[in-house]
Amino acid sequence: MASAGGGPLRVEMAPTGPSARMYNDPKVVRIPRFALSDAIIREVERVSAELGKPAPTPDGRLYATTRELAEVVPEDSRLIYSLIEFALQRNGIIEPSPHIMVVWGGGSDDDMIADIGKRLPGILGSASFARMGVGVARHADGQEVTVIAFQSSFLRTSPIPRRLEPHGRVRIDTALVPPFADPEVFVTRENGNVERLVLGPSGREGFRTELACGSHRGRQQVEITALDKSGATVMANFPVWCGEDPPATIAVELDAAEVAPVVSAEDAEDRLARLINRDREQHGLGELALDPRLTAVARAHSREMRETGVVAHVSPRTGSASDRVRAGKIRSSIVLENVARAYGIGEAQEGLMNSPGHRANILSPDVTHVGLGVSLGGEVAGRRELFVTQVFIRLPPPIDYRQARQQVADIVKRVRVIDEDRELSLIAQELAAEVAGGQSPADASKRAGAHLAPLRLPYSKVTSQVTTVADVAAFAPDSTLTDRSLIAYGLGLAQGDHEVMGEHAITIVLLFGHR
Repeated sequence: MASAGGGPLRVEMAPTGPSARMYNDPKVVRIPRFALSDAIIREVERVSAELGKPAPTPDGRLYATTRELAEVVPEDSRLIYSLIEFALQRNGIIEPSPHIMVVWGGGSDDDMIADIGKRLPGILGSASFARMGVGVARHADGQEVTVIAFQSSFLRTSPIPRRLEPHGRVRIDTALVPPFADPEVFVTRENGNVERLVLGPSGREGFRTELACGSHRGRQQVEITALDKSGATVMANFPVWCGEDPPATIAVELDAAEVAPVVSAEDAEDRLARLINRDREQHGLGELALDPRLTAVARAHSREMRETGVVAHVSPRTGSASDRVRAGKIRSSIVLENVARAYGIGEAQEGLMNSPGHRANILSPDVTHVGLGVSLGGEVAGRRELFVTQVFIRLPPPIDYRQARQQVADIVKRVRVIDEDRELSLIAQELAAEVAGGQSPADASKRAGAHLAPLRLPYSKVTSQVTTVADVAAFAPDSTLTDRSLIAYGLGLAQGDHEVMGEHAITIVLLFGHR
């Protein structure tokens, strides 16, 4: 890693060993044996036994990953997310980033093992880890560094090639480890579009899907998610390359602000907001407004995740994201949520954008407001742990009534060209205002009928359509417009809160006059 004059930081990684041709290749990768590794394994087994948990299994792929990371870890021990993902994937691992411990040499191995032993209970007690790896490297300045990784795994898959031929395809057979179920598979294409892949059964308990290159070329980012009592969790997140070789090296240029230490939770939230809107702007989407009420909801959830150590969408205390938003007295037709644990703001945003499901939330064209909550955890290898919550909702802005009214009239005319009756429109407007103000459509219709009775309008009957939408463009007239007896209509439009459609919902009333 190098920087010049406080400018961008350039990070390069060029491992010399061969990379894996497949993810989850059944061929066993050799685990290197050396004294320090053996001592660390024994200490991990000791602490796991004290915690009453199974010890993670040494994994040759993770050993190769940690060795490559040890060669590039900087003096401040901050390993950038892109480097970790690159090393995992080139060694054939599909699961999300592991928990990483960085230990610098300088003392005896016994002292190092004692230090590691003090830190292990907090790490091993925080999650269920399936595998571990240990990598050691000596830097040019003579310093020796050890990288230890612990990784969770809750699925098994058939081997998956990292590269497909042009127009190639691969069937992916997967089995989830309980308690996870209800899988979904997404892919982010090279153009940034996110697709949900079709799933079918495989065996008695597994599922299968197929990734097809078709006309796509380059990186296709695949994500497998599943549900447990805590909500959706990312099981795997990995790229497959269509018609191109996976890169053998990585060079990343980062803005210094992205990797700068977090000063406070508020500082982290401000920087995260800028990164979210930067990413939306790069994809031609409008900026999201910060909602203070939504930020309070997000902060409370991040605090809970920090207290429990569980990063999840569903909480035994507060329920789902929609439950939390409702409890905050916020009404919206759309509620989306991203949660993450990270060690830097740039890392958190990059990780979420690299996940097809989370990326789709950040780049949703339907949301208008965001609430951001960051809670600072303990220090790990010189970096503060960050618990991050992003909540996205849709709050339509106040409408331009003249423009919205014309938009509805144009929608009506596309179905049936009939005249607007001014008196019907006056009553329709009164009816719309009452419904938008909280009155039930049935009660408001009765009142409208009482107003119509003495007017002696030239219609055999008057029928109505009352619709509430989040956006005028979503309005569609019902089949009444195709009735041949229809000769005129009245239009009313008002904005207010709605139990389902949320705040600033738009109520549209059409009164139809029949001959």
